[in-house]
Amino acid sequence: MSRTISPAELADRVDDPGRAPFLLDVRAGDDFERWRIEGKAGPETLNVPYWKAFGDLDGIAARLPAGQDVVVVCAHGGSSGMLTDQLDQPNVRNLAGGMNAWAVTLVPRPLLDEGDRVVVQLDRLAKACLSYVVAGRGESMAVVDAAADADAYLALAADLGATITDVFDTHLHADHVSLGRELAARTGATYRLSPGDGEEAAFDFTPLRDGEVFTFGDVELVVRSIATPGHTPGSTTLEVAGRFLLTGDAVFVSGVGRPDLGGETEPWARDLYHTIHDRLAALDPDLEVCPAHYTSRTESGDDGTLRRRLDDLLTDDPVVSIGDEEEFVAYVVAHLGEPPAVYDRIRRVNLGLEAPGPDETRELEVGRNECALSA
Repeated sequence: MSRTISPAELADRVDDPGRAPFLLDVRAGDDFERWRIEGKAGPETLNVPYWKAFGDLDGIAARLPAGQDVVVVCAHGGSSGMLTDQLDQPNVRNLAGGMNAWAVTLVPRPLLDEGDRVVVQLDRLAKACLSYVVAGRGESMAVVDAAADADAYLALAADLGATITDVFDTHLHADHVSLGRELAARTGATYRLSPGDGEEAAFDFTPLRDGEVFTFGDVELVVRSIATPGHTPGSTTLEVAGRFLLTGDAVFVSGVGRPDLGGETEPWARDLYHTIHDRLAALDPDLEVCPAHYTSRTESGDDGTLRRRLDDLLTDDPVVSIGDEEEFVAYVVAHLGEPPAVYDRIRRVNLGLEAPGPDETRELEVGRNECALSA
């Protein structure tokens, strides 16, 4: 039986330069290039397909650092487990569940915890996706942009002694399959989506309207919706507790969401410009932008969370701060890149027009998100 490391423990270590392990990824080269384990510490990685590694155990062993922990990675944890056993070194461990388990690992990090008032950011490292929990401890709870593992949100609700009453999607996601409807169905919660993104939906939802206010628990933990179109027509930002802006893919801690995933590039880019300069710029400059995605873990703070003061973003970000509409639109159009072909299919799934099984869903989601502009 191979020595193992859990995805949660690995997630904790890949951000820490003093604890980050060396990674031996034994998947095929094409799979490795599509997506790999990353972290703030930039862990060193060696990719050798398992069939080659088994044929050169001594050579592989010689390439592994003696004074550093090594984690062996494959798709499911089977081949990497056998290789770990064959290498038989005390510093070598197998990633339990492989990349399949890594793909759905969510790391919770508190943004706010003041007794009855709780806001948690959940980081899906495999796709650089962020979701959120807003709760009155012991009372009611909302989940925003749920993804990867519904059980993780249910477990967090249990830990907080809270009941999930509302599930929000800030927009129609294209890079991953939303768990919003599943989570609402499992808990009896109300699923909320902007009608601007749900026009083609094959399911019922409660329309999320600009300016709505929601309170969770008896404490003053208020969510106020703000229409912020551009990435999608119905993109909605949620202001939480007068401190946080859950911006979805409208703006990130660096840059903006791409406006071409629905085929209306220039009009949506203009919507995005006005979202930034008319809607967001009018808000409290001290609000903290908390997006649904990020580009690199290096964008995270010392506490691991991804957030940025709104005024800093409006003033200092090279894209967000562009003050001329024509210049902004021209820049956005010039830096779009080619969207992954699978995104159209994922949008259909999130509209309820297709219902892939678990294995097909995992394949659809392989790879990091590409919802931001290209460099």
